[in-house]
Amino acid sequence: MVALGVILLILAVALVVIGGLAAARKLPGNNVIGLRVEEARKSREAWEFAHSVAGPVWILGGVALLFGGLVALIAHGWMWIIPALGFIVAVLAVSVGANMGARAAFLFDQNEKAKEAAGPAVDLTALRRAARKADNK
Repeated sequence: MVALGVILLILAVALVVIGGLAAARKLPGNNVIGLRVEEARKSREAWEFAHSVAGPVWILGGVALLFGGLVALIAHGWMWIIPALGFIVAVLAVSVGANMGARAAFLFDQNEKAKEAAGPAVDLTALRRAARKADNK
């Protein structure tokens, strides 16, 4: 089954490239590839942060597919378990990476909201000094 091996290898290359771009924060914002959660799409920084978390796990999934695809080229008999396991590991890696990236996007969004709600920083020492000075007059 050379065809299955070639398909796995093509998917592996695609997953490694996408994971590499994501980990390097170079994955362009688009509607086809990447995380499709609202928090990741709010800003470029959120998109890059979320994908930098998911990217390394996606690369791991691509490596598992690559190994499974190479074994599938020569597999016969019980050896078909190895490509099947490689495929399962890749699917799990993609889902775990997407989950981690979505969680990172959510936390990034919460952090941005907290920064906006905090308002300007107040120098309490200067405020106390001014209050003492006003009381002494």
